[in-house]
Amino acid sequence: MTLRRKFILALIGMVFFMSIVFTFIALTSTQALLGHAESYVQQSYGEHLNQLLSVYYEGHNSWNGVQDHVSQVIEPNDQKIARPPRDFERFLVFDQSNKVIVDPSSKDLGKQLAILPAADRIQKQWQEIKVNGKTVGHYWQDIHSPVVDGRLAKTIGTSIIQAMIIGLIITSLVALLLGLLLTRHFTKPLNRLMEAVRRVGDGDLASRVEVKGNGDIALLARDFNRMTEQLTRNEEVRRNMVADIAHELRTPLAVILGKLESIQEGVLPSTPETILPIQDETLRLIRLVRDLQQLSLAEAGKLPMTLRKVNLRTIVEKITEQFEIEFEERGLHIEIVEDKVPEIIGDADRLTQVFVNLIGNALLHTPSGGTLRVLLEEVQNPMENGMSNEEATRRLRDVFRRKDDKAEEMNSKDKSSIDDLKSGKWVQATVQDSGEGIPEEELEHIFDRFYRVDKSRERENGGTGLGLAIAKEFIQAHGGTIQVDSKLGVGSSFRILLPLKPKVTIDLIP
Repeated sequence: MTLRRKFILALIGMVFFMSIVFTFIALTSTQALLGHAESYVQQSYGEHLNQLLSVYYEGHNSWNGVQDHVSQVIEPNDQKIARPPRDFERFLVFDQSNKVIVDPSSKDLGKQLAILPAADRIQKQWQEIKVNGKTVGHYWQDIHSPVVDGRLAKTIGTSIIQAMIIGLIITSLVALLLGLLLTRHFTKPLNRLMEAVRRVGDGDLASRVEVKGNGDIALLARDFNRMTEQLTRNEEVRRNMVADIAHELRTPLAVILGKLESIQEGVLPSTPETILPIQDETLRLIRLVRDLQQLSLAEAGKLPMTLRKVNLRTIVEKITEQFEIEFEERGLHIEIVEDKVPEIIGDADRLTQVFVNLIGNALLHTPSGGTLRVLLEEVQNPMENGMSNEEATRRLRDVFRRKDDKAEEMNSKDKSSIDDLKSGKWVQATVQDSGEGIPEEELEHIFDRFYRVDKSRERENGGTGLGLAIAKEFIQAHGGTIQVDSKLGVGSSFRILLPLKPKVTIDLIP
């Protein structure tokens, strides 16, 4: 059943139910109102007749002829008082000796109170008739429930029921018509969204939904458009990645194949000098496969981590010693600035690979006479450095789960360590250079796989384009973040934020 039909049926059912409830309430209220109205009219009639009897006795000084007088009073032609309904005509008038002197039906006229069937009830309900403060008789009116047997109540009730049934039918028809119009209007955007979802399911990722207004369906449409945009980007990344991997594999394989064919055909001799290019290209392929494997493991959260106490300054100094000859050849000045940074908990090999990549890139893209600075400092609040507390807590928990890849074996000591990390301090490492810089439009893609600012894809200087992507994943695997700021002609600055070691001792690999 479609949403439109469900909405229409629900609307009709609600209208029908509310009509029944309203009819019941209206009938109950009308009956109660009619009951009060009849009681009031009956009481008013009795009081008025009692007053007429008092006036009659005062004028005649006796009850002689009162039966005929009352009969004339209750006739329709009498202008002093309107004839009441027949339900009101059951009343009796007694004189001082408790004898019936007025009875509209003449059935009990002249009888004593004592011989009447309801003598006790009459005596309890009757009212005194007084003239000049003296009781001259009694007036009794039969009080009954007019709601049960009153013809007026039955007639009005029947009319109300008929009106309610007619109103229910008309209301249901109107509700059905309005329901058809409203559901068509409200579900039209949803139908367009469902059609777009079907197109995306068929592989059309370019499908978009027109967004109008700010309602729930409009918000859903915006989310759908963002989802399809993200799917399009992911598909583009996947295609580019396949193309990049094919490109990176094609050149070394072509070199290897060409050299081997030349050796087989006798064009080239099988000498160490001839085999050396084949070995170089094989090592290049091995590095590419290794980088892809590490990147995939890091993105999947399954990167092996050997956690130790790590001194970042020691790592940076070793790297600068390795690049010392290159710095001298290019005439670059390197400076390490440290503000008493304590040790952190991390994988020394992974962190070394990160700083080798950053310092190596700075070396390649900084002209002669330039400067390279590595700043190490301790910071207090990670939120001020681009990471929320929730993100920091999640990444720190992932770090210790990766330690043995068994989250269920985390003991209370490890949990205390995470709490200390979450509330503790952080180390910030910044690698700055005075090189050529990165265009602003390239910054958001700088950490993408196989992405290079150098579109010429020159192999010796450009690398495979995986270095920064791997660096980002390795830093995130340590529970940290990496960011970049750069200006053309001024230089680049890569800022790394890493958690300090926990205050509570944890089991580490020595």
